[in-house]
Amino acid sequence: MADTREYILFSDSTMANANGDMINDNRPRQDERTGRLEMSDVRVKRYVRDEMDNRGLKVFVKPVKNEKGFFIDCKGVAKKVMKDENIKEDALEETLKKEYIDVKLFGAVVTQPKFNILGPLQVMWSRSLHEADVKFAQGTSVFTSKAEAEQGTIWSKYFTPYALFRTYMVYNDMVAEKQEIDVSEEDIETFKDTLLSGMKNYRSTSKNQMPRLLVEVVYNTNYMDGELDYIGIEQNKQDLELRNIEEFMFDLEPLKNYYEDKKEVIREINIYKHSKIKILKEYDAFKYYTI
Repeated sequence: MADTREYILFSDSTMANANGDMINDNRPRQDERTGRLEMSDVRVKRYVRDEMDNRGLKVFVKPVKNEKGFFIDCKGVAKKVMKDENIKEDALEETLKKEYIDVKLFGAVVTQPKFNILGPLQVMWSRSLHEADVKFAQGTSVFTSKAEAEQGTIWSKYFTPYALFRTYMVYNDMVAEKQEIDVSEEDIETFKDTLLSGMKNYRSTSKNQMPRLLVEVVYNTNYMDGELDYIGIEQNKQDLELRNIEEFMFDLEPLKNYYEDKKEVIREINIYKHSKIKILKEYDAFKYYTI
């Protein structure tokens, strides 16, 4: 069973819409009071699941089509899993916990048969570290919406020039034990790898997210800080002038102080860093890896 651990992920979005709000004309989600952008846990987990699915791992929560080419609901996906696995309803929950890695980590709500699996790995909503602009653009596509039209179809989209996000995540081994889910260290390594690779590999005119720094604090007991807000960050431009990651400086001294204060419960701290980030000072107490 993998040990309890906490994560802080810093990722940035450039000339893109990190997480559109479908009930607000797909504008980037934004706190109206502060101007900071927001990104849901669902969006972050989508990067992970898509990458897992691309690697051929068993993923339960994903878009699935029927033989007619239409997307099916949760009930339909559950039926398909039972058919593919040759199992009955009373064996579905156990099969999902053992075989489907996204369920082992994030859990799942299944409507029929009805049950709820609480995932031991929880991803919180992300927020940008600064106020960000939201811009609107329009253009004309090559193709027309109908034959013999005088111009191509007009497209429109919202995007932000730049935003650096902070995401807090926690894996709780007690939740895994209570749910009778056997999460291995290999499963955790797969999560980290697919999280970082998924963000880098998923590229479109809408999504352009890059992981910059992932901090993993591994505990030797069931302990957690609850927010892990121990990375100092300085920026050399005003909020709305920021355009790239090199305009930030990351300070790991608060994290080192946290480690010194909680050394008896911390097994190790791993730092996964992108080559473009600037770190004020690296400390020997941490292990470093390149994204």
